[in-house]
Amino acid sequence: MRHFLLIAVLLALLGARSVPAQEGAPERPLRQALRERAKARAAAKAAKKEETKSEIKETPGPLERWNRMTPEERRAALARLTPERRREIQQKLQEFRNLPPEQREQLRERYRAFRQLPPEQQNRARELFRQFNSLPDDRRPLVKQEYEQLRSMPESEREARMNSEAFRGRYSPPEQQMLRDLAQTFGSSR
Repeated sequence: MRHFLLIAVLLALLGARSVPAQEGAPERPLRQALRERAKARAAAKAAKKEETKSEIKETPGPLERWNRMTPEERRAALARLTPERRREIQQKLQEFRNLPPEQREQLRERYRAFRQLPPEQQNRARELFRQFNSLPDDRRPLVKQEYEQLRSMPESEREARMNSEAFRGRYSPPEQQMLRDLAQTFGSSR
């Protein structure tokens, strides 16, 4: 599908270029040609974005793939991992299974939202998660709670909160920046 769209756009561009070159054809003004080229690029970009969205919707995430596996396929997949990684994955799967259904669905929704981010934002989000996970154990719940509160606020309230003395007094500068970046990357839950 992507190749078809690319070929169609290229043909449209080539066709637009060759029209003035034809004998007897009046030459179109440069502005009109540039506008048409910009429209073609915008259409191609929009088509690619829509195609990417549909691919994301159709491509199952890791949990869906895991749930679709047979028990034998799961054992084989786990057997290929190091013992440490295997224990880590099994622990995370068990934690996920132990969550209430609403929380499991909330995690699925967040993962879908993550997958719809552009690759550079996904990489930034991964870096933010690494930073969050490197926080001391006693700070992680506080930062997480603040992030959840920030997510539930409208943009203006969120900005006011992050600029408040209480916010600056409660969180270290790196934590403040992490919370700003998380709020910017993931926006509001509203």
